[in-house]
Amino acid sequence: MDATSRQPGAGSAAVVGAGLLAVLLPLVGLVSLLLRSQLDPQFHNHQAHFVIFGLAGGIAFTLGYAAGEAAKRRGDARVLLLSLAFMATGGFMGLHAFGTQGVLFAESRAGFQIAIPIGLLVSAFFAAASAFVDVHPGLAPLVIRKRETLRGAVLLVMAVWFLWTLANLPPLRGPNSEAATGSVLGGLALVGTIVYAVSAARYWHLFRHGPKLLPTAVIACFLLLSEAMIGVAVTGERKWHASWWEWHCLILLAYLIIGFAARHEWRDERFRALYLPTTRERRQEVSVLFGDLVGFTSFSERSTPAEVATVLNAYWGTAAPLLTRRFGGEVEKFIGDGIVATFNSRGDQPDHALRASRAALALQRDVEALVASHPDWPRLRIGINSGDAMLREVGGAGHVAYTLLGDTINTGSRLESLAPPGGVLIGAKTYDELPNGALVEARTGLQLKGKEHLLNAYVLHALP
Repeated sequence: MDATSRQPGAGSAAVVGAGLLAVLLPLVGLVSLLLRSQLDPQFHNHQAHFVIFGLAGGIAFTLGYAAGEAAKRRGDARVLLLSLAFMATGGFMGLHAFGTQGVLFAESRAGFQIAIPIGLLVSAFFAAASAFVDVHPGLAPLVIRKRETLRGAVLLVMAVWFLWTLANLPPLRGPNSEAATGSVLGGLALVGTIVYAVSAARYWHLFRHGPKLLPTAVIACFLLLSEAMIGVAVTGERKWHASWWEWHCLILLAYLIIGFAARHEWRDERFRALYLPTTRERRQEVSVLFGDLVGFTSFSERSTPAEVATVLNAYWGTAAPLLTRRFGGEVEKFIGDGIVATFNSRGDQPDHALRASRAALALQRDVEALVASHPDWPRLRIGINSGDAMLREVGGAGHVAYTLLGDTINTGSRLESLAPPGGVLIGAKTYDELPNGALVEARTGLQLKGKEHLLNAYVLHALP
C-alpha cells in the first residue's frame, strides 16, 4: 500500500483519537478535583509557569482571532461569540503569564494572579451567548452589526485590567491569591461554573444528532473550563502542586484539540461545523453589482495572452480594494472579464444600495483613468440591482460556496448587459433607496432577456 492510500486512514485515526481525548478531558479534570489532596509532588518553576500559560493564552487568543475572521466573512454570530470567548480566555491567561513573579516582575501583583478566573468568567458569558444566540431571530444580525464593538470591548477590558494592575489600585492591591479563594471570587467561580455547564449542555443539544469533532471539542472545552472555575477556587492553597499544574496542562490541551479539529476541516471553512442554520441559508436584502468589459472578446482576439492578463490585472486590481476596503462590499467572484460584488450579504449594511452606487461611480472613474492612458483597452459597464435574495450554502467538504440566488441577482446581471460603456445602470429598487438629488437618466420599458415583463431602470450619473 502506498503513502497516498495510507494517508486517509492515518487522518481518520488521528480524528478518532482527538475525539476520544476531548471526551476524556472533563473526566480527567473531575478526577483532578477529587484527588487534589493526593497529588502532592511540587514543581516550583516560574519560568515553566510563564511558558505554559503564555503558550495556552497565545493559542486560545489566536484561535479566537481566526474564528472571528471566519465569522466576519460569513456573518455567523455563533462563531463570532465563540471567538470572543476564546480571545477573553487567552488574553487573560496571557496577562497571568506576563505577571509571573521572577520573570518580568520582581514581585507578584494581585491583578495578574487572579487574571485567570476573571478571564474565564468573561469568557463564560460569551460562551453562553454563542450557545443561545439562535433562540431569537433578531439576535444574530444584531451581534454581527456590533461585531467590532464587541471585539473592541474585550480588548478594552484586558487593557484596563492590565493598566489597573500595574497602577496597583484597589481592589487589586490586596494579598496575592492564585486561587481566588476569597468570598467574592469564590462567588464568581460558582457563577462561571454554572454558565459554562449550561453552555455545554446547550451545545450538546444542538449537535447531538450530527456529532463531529469540532463541536465535540468545544463541548469538552466548556466542561473543562467549568471544572477549571472550581479548580482555581479550591486548589490555590496547593499552588505549585501537581493538581495546580494539571489545570494548566488540561486547559492548554483543550484548546490544542479545538485547534486540531478546526485544522482538520476544509481550509476555507474551518468553523463551518458550528455555523448557525441562518448562515447556511437565509433570505437577505442585498445590492448586487455586476461589471463587464465591453468588447473584451474582440480585444482578446487581437491581443496576446500577456496583454489580456495585463488588462484584467489592472482592472480587477483596481476594483477589488475599491469595492471591499473603501465601500465594504464583498467581491464574490471574477468571471473572465466580469466581476460580481455584493453589499449587505451579512445583514450589517442598511445603506447597501447607496454603497453599491457610490462604489460603481468610483470604479468607473478609476477605470476611465486607465482607459485614458490606454485608448485601445475595453471600457467597463456596470449594472446594479437591489432586493430580496436567498443566500445558500452549496457544496461540501473540499469546496463550499455561499451563493446568492434569486430574481434580484438575475435581474442585476441583465441590467449590466444593457448598461452603456463607461456607465452604471441601476434597477428601480436601487434608485428608490438613493437620497434625493441623485442625478439619473430614466430608461423605461426595458426588455430584459428571460424576463416576461418590461422593466424601468436608470443610468446613474452622480450622487449628492
